[in-house]
Amino acid sequence: MHVVIFEPCPRGHRFTYVKHVVNALAPLPVKITLATSPGAQACETFPEQLAPLASRFDIVERYPEADPAGKFAFGWNSAGTLVRAASDLRPDHIISPSSDGVVEMLGVKRLLFQAPAFASTELEAMIMNSSWAYEPRRSFRRFAKRRAWAALVGASTTRTLHVIDPLLMRAIRALTPHIASRTVLSPDPVEAVPSVSKPEARKRLAIPEDGRLIACVGRLDERKGVDILIRAFHAASLNPSDRLLLVGTHMPEINALLQGEAADLVRAGRIISRDGYVTDEQMILAIAAADLIGVTYRRHLGSASILIRAAAQGRPILSSDLGWPGETCQRFALGTACTVRDLDAVTRALRAALESSPDFKPHPAAARFVQFHSLDNAHAFWAQRTRQRLNLPGSNPPKTWDWVLETALPLPGGEPLP
Repeated sequence: MHVVIFEPCPRGHRFTYVKHVVNALAPLPVKITLATSPGAQACETFPEQLAPLASRFDIVERYPEADPAGKFAFGWNSAGTLVRAASDLRPDHIISPSSDGVVEMLGVKRLLFQAPAFASTELEAMIMNSSWAYEPRRSFRRFAKRRAWAALVGASTTRTLHVIDPLLMRAIRALTPHIASRTVLSPDPVEAVPSVSKPEARKRLAIPEDGRLIACVGRLDERKGVDILIRAFHAASLNPSDRLLLVGTHMPEINALLQGEAADLVRAGRIISRDGYVTDEQMILAIAAADLIGVTYRRHLGSASILIRAAAQGRPILSSDLGWPGETCQRFALGTACTVRDLDAVTRALRAALESSPDFKPHPAAARFVQFHSLDNAHAFWAQRTRQRLNLPGSNPPKTWDWVLETALPLPGGEPLP
């Protein structure tokens, strides 16, 4: 069997997911080809994520990444490139691990008879979120977007649709049952974490070893509420030895804030800024070095791997009370969920969470949450459909989200509607 992994974008987390799919499929009797963009091997993510696995797959670099500036154009052009890869490579199976907007536009292309190769190629895709699931309930806008989404996903004839957000999965099960039958709630995989003490992690990061540390790691922008965290830290009147560590690619608005109203904290060494791509080692060390992890997301309502990583390393989080981060924080007692729409509330919550951080102990419910997102479990999910097609039984059935929820805490307001 020939399996093509379609990922034209080498940046951010994209090649990390490709790595997990390659590792899941490598033990199976399949030929693996990565279809990606020209020059992808020269991207900073390739040496760390995929170069060590290079013997396990072929690579074809002729499928350019679409311009992400326009959401519709990005989906349409990415779907066109996916159709081209299917026509060129004629695989038995395509896995597209980052398909937000692409599956829907593939549905349009199939309705227009512009994707003939998919008559003989099976597609397995993953989406991070879908905007209709987060629209106000019982609104006409949500109803219309959901109906359009379901129609286009259905037209795409995607055989297996992976989602990593339980809130989205809950909405799909309740509101689009014909799509739910082909949808799988899969882990957002996190590697096993080596044991690193807080002093050792700070030493290896070359940051002061005294005081308390709040860490925010990953792509740093307003969508993820990094500006809220910086302003709350500025307003919190914490001890002079308390610091905020920012590790990851800084978007312009965050750099402007650090050079403007937060410049005094940067000069004093109380905000430590590390702008650039975050390696897996830096991610682990930043979390291990911290007393508290900031996840004050403003508009990112879906799954967030930094929250899962914090849980795996036993660090408390300060989370938004919105969407997946807020619900997950409360269900598994991962820290403090606060109202990010109110800066005073975030400031108070930051002070309280930092004060209580020495006494934080992971709740038993968090153990299953971490196990669900383990590499072994994620690999079992990604290999499941290919194993079925090859008539190969799985050694161990994957742990499901329903298994995780058996020990989860009730939400303060009761179970939410989908």
